[in-house]
Order: sequence, then structure tokens, then C-alpha cells
Amino acid sequence: MHEIIAETVPYVNIDKVRSITGHSEIAKDYNSYLSDESRLAHKGAEYLFFPKDEPELSSVFREMSKKGIKVNLSSARTGLVGGAVPYGGSIVSLERFNKVLGIRYDGHLKEWLVRTQCAVSLRDLNDSVMKKNFSGLSEYGSSETKGFLEKYTEDKDTYFYPPDPTEMGACIGGTVATNASGARTYRYGATRNWVRLLRVMVASGEVLEIPRGKYFASPDGEFLIVDSKGNKTTVKIPMYSMPLTKNAAGIFSSPNMDLIDLFIGSEGILGAITEVEVALHKWDRFISIIQFFPSDEEAINFVIALRKEKTISPEFIEFYSSHALNLLREKQREDPKVVGMPPIPNYADSAIFFDIQFDPDEKNNDFSTLKETVERCGSSLKQSWAAYEQRDMKRFKEFRHILPETLNSIIAEKKKMIPELHKLGTDFAVPNEKLKEVWSFYKSNLEKEGLEWLAFGHIGNNHFHINVLPRSLEEMNTCLSIYKKFAKKAVSLGGTISAEHGVGKIKKDFLSIMFPEEKINEMKAVKNALDPEFMINPGDMFDI
Repeated sequence: MHEIIAETVPYVNIDKVRSITGHSEIAKDYNSYLSDESRLAHKGAEYLFFPKDEPELSSVFREMSKKGIKVNLSSARTGLVGGAVPYGGSIVSLERFNKVLGIRYDGHLKEWLVRTQCAVSLRDLNDSVMKKNFSGLSEYGSSETKGFLEKYTEDKDTYFYPPDPTEMGACIGGTVATNASGARTYRYGATRNWVRLLRVMVASGEVLEIPRGKYFASPDGEFLIVDSKGNKTTVKIPMYSMPLTKNAAGIFSSPNMDLIDLFIGSEGILGAITEVEVALHKWDRFISIIQFFPSDEEAINFVIALRKEKTISPEFIEFYSSHALNLLREKQREDPKVVGMPPIPNYADSAIFFDIQFDPDEKNNDFSTLKETVERCGSSLKQSWAAYEQRDMKRFKEFRHILPETLNSIIAEKKKMIPELHKLGTDFAVPNEKLKEVWSFYKSNLEKEGLEWLAFGHIGNNHFHINVLPRSLEEMNTCLSIYKKFAKKAVSLGGTISAEHGVGKIKKDFLSIMFPEEKINEMKAVKNALDPEFMINPGDMFDI
């Protein structure tokens, strides 16, 4: 089936929607809504709306369309590519769409599903799921929902939502819009794998409810959308092959694709995601290990060896370069409580962080294969940290997160002196067999330029975040030139210009490295079909 009928949403007077009018008022008291974690410079906004439900959001869309005013969607603003940064027009914050709506068990799929509004954070979602604490549902849910909730509470197993971006304060709608991934993508795949239903408000103010498995593209690669008046709009999917790596660049395309996948990873340019239903996975017990190595190259050799050992099967594999460990050492010297871990040992010039299944009640846990693998790569299990109690595993996770948080604070300080500066971090990924080649390419180019840099990230998916800390605008421009060279190299190796952050405003110039002009025009045709006025998120992904 490739025809979907849009739902009409009741209209409410826009005067009833909480709003702030005037750029000066927004800049004075709501300045945080003008930026995201990219620190990209904004171009102001004349309106800031806070709709609380779909009727209010629909009225904003209709009114902005009538006035010819662009709409910049916003919520947690944890993005790193400037997607929520306004370039004029209006800001529509979806932060009040923050309720968990239901839980149910799908007997056919044999999985638990949770339905939420778009602004529920990943942290709050997993907290409710793992603690089995849905206070609002138990009080206000339907009788069917209460019945499922009772069964879920009685289930002896613990469950969780696997997608694990570094920023757990991100909202579920934003992570769906960018097909966010993170550390656990190595084992569980990106957000797309876990989405079972979406509600999306398109520019007309009408809503599409899209369950997975119901609407598929025709043999010609088309969907038909029927509005409330019976008018039909043809949406033709772009015809290109997606890279076989982890990817968050461009509008998704696949023969006979599911309509739901068109909106996942589309960065909000096709409509506002208002509700999401996602699947849960059984939680196993793990041990967290941070294994230190004498060099970056030996750490990378360990990753390659670890991936070949199928009996170990890590949940994720994360990387800290020598420069990254040095920055954390400085942070520890400034304030040991901030990092919350023992001093990083002097012999450590690189590190790999991973989780593997582990039962502390089992007397015969076998680490012999891991021990041999580590020793083959120039280290030993004695040169590692390990934890299996939840309190300590949380500290390990916070240790991983302190690095990007530290980088963000450094850039924020630099911006006080040079306002035009913004964060510069790569988001490229390549196939497994190209890992050593791309690392050597990155490192040699950065060292040649004498830049201050470090690397960390999801090395299990060959996905480094190379972060440069520019000391001047001249260095920032040099970095941008080098990053373009890195992007071309990643694509030439069969990779992507964006593995998890999307394109936004910052990386849209890189999109042409990965897709020829005619394919970008096919993406624009999808945008034009669903948003003829190019009203929503203007300037994201590509120029109008």
C-alpha cells in the first residue's frame, strides 16, 4: 500500500498558544532558544511559540504559512550541526510535548513497545523503562494501557531502549529526526531499527500516522498522500544507494521502502514528529572495561582483533586518543571530582572502552580470550579499569560523556573572545576494512598543520569524532578545509559525511561530496512535495 490519508487537526486560535514576539524580547529572556550545541551563530527570530498539543502546533503552522514566515523546529537543542539555530522567521519549541502516552506488548513482534510524545528525553524514557515506573500511565492511562503496565511490571526481565547517543538529554523526536545512534549502534543499530510508529505534522498542519509495515513505496518509488479535501500529492523517493556504514546524511532511500523511513533521519525538513512508538530490548548484565594501550595505533589494532572474536561480542567499542586522555588528565588536575575516576595512569597513551556480558554470580567467567587478545596488542588486563556494579558503571559512562562536555565548554569560552568560532568535530564513518587507512590519513594531516586536536568516539563502527580546538578564525578556516578533505576521503572509501549527527546548516556543503547535484535535487523534490513553501527548517540539509 502506498497511499496514506492525512488526518485533519482541529484549529485553535493562535492567540491561545503561548508565545514571545519580537527578536529583542527573545534575545533578552530566551536567548538559549537561538542556539544549539554547535554554537553556530544565529540570525535571529521574530516569534517563539510553545504549543502544548497537535491542535496548537497545527494552528501555528497554518498561521505561519498564511504570513509566509519560516518555522525553525526546536526542543532540547542538543544537536551539533546547527539544525535548531534560527535564520530568521519563527522558532517553534516542542518541549511541552513531553508525556509518555502508553506501553503495550506486541504478540506478533514479541516485543514491548512504548509510545511517547516527541520531547520525552532519552534519559527519562530509559529511567521509566528500566525502573518500571510510569506514574502518569498508572494514574491516567486507559484500561488497556493499565493492563499492559501491570504485565510489564510483573515481567521478571528488565528492558531498555538501546539507541545511546552521547547526550542522553536529547529528546526522542530529535533523535528520530536525525536517526541518531551512538555507542550501542555497534550491536543494536541506529534509531531507525527501533521505531515502530510515527505521527508527523506536515506543513499544511495535517498529520500522518505511520505505523511500520503498512505503507510501502510503489514499484515506481512513489507514495501518495491524500489530504482532508481529497487532493493527492505524489512523493517520489530519491533513487540512490545509501552507504553500507552507519549513516545520517541525506533523505533515506531504498527500493520498496517503508514510508516511516522517509521521515526518520530527514532532520525535520519534511514535518514535525509529534509522537513516536519505539521497541524495547531485554537488558543483560555487563562488565565495563576501559583498557589502556601504549599508543593510538595499538588501540586500533585491538579494535580490529576484538571484532574478530565472536565469543566476546561487546555492546559497544569506544575510543580515546592520546590527546583526549591528556585533556582528561588536565581536567582531573583542575578538579578530580569532576571526572570522578582514579587518576589516568601515566603509561596510558590511548584507551578503548567496551562492555561485555558478565554474570558476577557465575564463578567461572572466562576472560582467557580477552586476555590473549589484549596482550597481542601490546597491553594487559592489569592495565585496565573494570566495573560491574551499577554505581560504578554509571561513573564509567559519565567518564565517557565528560569529554564532549569539556570540549563544548572550551569552545564556549573561546567564543567569548572570537564570536564567529563554532565547534568543529567530524562525524565521518568508513567500512571496517578501511579503519587503519582513514586513521592514518586523519592523523598525518592534522599533525602537518600543527593544530590542537583530539579524537574519540564510536570506533566499533569506524566512526571517529576528530575535534579541533581552533585558536583563531584563520585556524578555523584551515580546519574547515581539512574537514572537507577528510569528507572526500571517507566517501572515497565507501563511507559517509555524517554517521550520526545529520547535516543541518553546518555540513550541508559536504552533502555534495556524497551525492551528485541531480540526487540532491531529488531530495529537494521530496521536500517540495511535502512542504511546497519550504517553510519548515529552512537552510537545513541544503539551501532553498
